[in-house]
Amino acid sequence: MRIAPRGHEVLLVLVFAAHVLLVPPTKVEESFTLHFVRDVLVNGVEATGLKRYDHLEFTGAVPRSTIGPLALAGLSSLPLRLASQLELVRSGSDAQLIVRLTLAFVNGLALAFFSRRVRAAYGAKVAKYFLVLAATQFHVPFWAGRTLPNMLAFPLVQIALALLITPPVLSSVSKPRFSTRTHILGAFSILTFAAVIMRLELVALIAPFALEHLARRLIGPEQLVAMCLVTAAGSLGLSVLADSYFWRGEAWLWPEGHAFLFNVLQGRSAEWGISPPLYYFTSALPKLLHLSLLPAVFSLLADRRTRRLLFPCFAYVALLSLLKHKEWRFVVYVVPAFTVGAAAGIVAIGSLTASPQLRRGLLLTIVAVNLLLTGLGLVASSANYPGYSAVTFLNNYLAENASSTDASGRPKHVHVGIEAKMTGASNFVLLDSPHATRVKGDKVWYLSPSSWTPPPVHFDRSEDPAYSTLDSLVSSERFDYALVDATALHDTAKRGDAEVLYEATAFDGFDWRAVAAGRWSEFTRKAVKVKVFKLR
Repeated sequence: MRIAPRGHEVLLVLVFAAHVLLVPPTKVEESFTLHFVRDVLVNGVEATGLKRYDHLEFTGAVPRSTIGPLALAGLSSLPLRLASQLELVRSGSDAQLIVRLTLAFVNGLALAFFSRRVRAAYGAKVAKYFLVLAATQFHVPFWAGRTLPNMLAFPLVQIALALLITPPVLSSVSKPRFSTRTHILGAFSILTFAAVIMRLELVALIAPFALEHLARRLIGPEQLVAMCLVTAAGSLGLSVLADSYFWRGEAWLWPEGHAFLFNVLQGRSAEWGISPPLYYFTSALPKLLHLSLLPAVFSLLADRRTRRLLFPCFAYVALLSLLKHKEWRFVVYVVPAFTVGAAAGIVAIGSLTASPQLRRGLLLTIVAVNLLLTGLGLVASSANYPGYSAVTFLNNYLAENASSTDASGRPKHVHVGIEAKMTGASNFVLLDSPHATRVKGDKVWYLSPSSWTPPPVHFDRSEDPAYSTLDSLVSSERFDYALVDATALHDTAKRGDAEVLYEATAFDGFDWRAVAAGRWSEFTRKAVKVKVFKLR
């Protein structure tokens, strides 16, 4: 059965959504955007509500741009209102899911547009193969609905790269609605906006593409420089106005400038680890692309259009390799471009060998490996959120076992440790849980009226050093329960005063020997990461 071109686009969006639904929790690297979205939804953007914003209490190493999260909050508000009207939002976890699905949908639409430009330049077969390969990979679909700053910039980068794919005037498939120059100027304007406001490393992507287009005389240097300067000035002004307002600390704040000073000029990013110079080429790209990397490299030899697309992408990766601190998410923007190269390479191999069977066999092999690795990735990832598991257990435990208040009539107090907050206990999960006491001034409009259930619970998220050990939590007589790092705190527990209610585990590797012995239940190793204690 043949699937229409739009069917493959819909499939890609559905795959992105499926990854969100299969692994709903989040981790600490997603927290700034996620918590800012919640603050906008709950507290509004008026000055009176800003004092309750999470990022003003937990500031992080450097300020981050609020424009992307603000846009996501606006986009999420409509589906949240609809779900709220239907009383589908029973907890903060449901609201968080809708926010993530919104982001996944935006990223899916961006890649659908990208695939249409691929179709115009390369033909229907390459576009179809691109969508199939993109849908079966692990990293981009998994992270498409996760609120990393990189994934907020991701759709803008894909739209820009789509406009820079071999201009439609060189394609026999379709004619452009706009001139090639208009597409190119629009692409560089979008990339400049994304770089100045969201991720300044994108300057390293702008430069090689600019040189490539100037060398081919598709655009003049005066036009390109003028467009980039005008866009950069406008974007900088927007960033300074918005971020100075939401951060409330400095009169002239440009977050990406601060990040560049901190991470690059001062070299402080090395505090988060140093990777070998060739890490992106020997580890990150193979991990992101798997077998797709092989036909992508082959297409560089066989297809001029692919060279025009991938050489600037290789240059981008090479430029980022000059920095000591490296993470795969810094190069995730070029994964779709390399996937186009893989699709073009598969088609080229079939054409050169005059063997449709070889072409289909190669595609099916890569898809099969992608699906296998995606399955393993989902198994590992779904078991990697002990903080979320601990909060879920405690909510159920309180509903079933705890009285509504203690003798003094106060709500139950729960200390949430750093490990729990880093592995799933987000503000949506904690502050909008079925038992959470509402913060004064918060208007959690999206929760169904019947969602709150007794007993009332106050979740303490502070990182006060006075509560750095379980002994200190017990002796303070302030907390009834604690969700703490199993490895750091439980050894000092007063066993008579602190009762372990639950041990939340996290993925600790695959046991291939167990598989060989037929013990499938032991395939995944797990280690206790967060413990739930009853303190009194």
